[in-house]
Amino acid sequence: MICKPHIMKDSIGQREYHQEFSKLNVNKRRGKVAPHKAILLLTVIDLIESGDIDSPFVPLTGTVEKRFKATWRDYVKENGHFKCQMQYPFYHLSSSSFWTLQKLSTFEDRVEYSSLAMLKRSFSGALLNKDLFNLLCDEENRLELKRILVDTYLQPSSSTTPIISNTLLSIALALFCVA
Repeated sequence: MICKPHIMKDSIGQREYHQEFSKLNVNKRRGKVAPHKAILLLTVIDLIESGDIDSPFVPLTGTVEKRFKATWRDYVKENGHFKCQMQYPFYHLSSSSFWTLQKLSTFEDRVEYSSLAMLKRSFSGALLNKDLFNLLCDEENRLELKRILVDTYLQPSSSTTPIISNTLLSIALALFCVA
């Protein structure tokens, strides 16, 4: 299946995916939202846009892994809260209605896959719902779904704003007192 948009604007499916992307079940650590699922979905969207993925199947390949790492560097950096590990979101996105893991004959049922190699022994990849894939073939919908992911899961925490504001206030007061 070649990626060609076959969607109607303002479709019910479109609104459902917007809502589902904005309400992903994500992990939290020390009050911070884990960015892994958003980064993986952004990776998949970019690979569809570039033509590296041209069907609803998302393979567990080096191409996906490299793009995931590059997307991670673009959005997350190394902040000490989370590690760049693709196996967790790849597996745990299966709790979403649009992501179905494709088992291999060597499948081992586990609660957790602690390495990408372990995940690759059990799964060949994941299958996106065809409706979502069709939405992602459309530039306008790709941009909107990317915006939802970035705004919801990858924005700096608002808890840093008071620190910055207080720092700027201190500098302004110091300059005022010097003058």
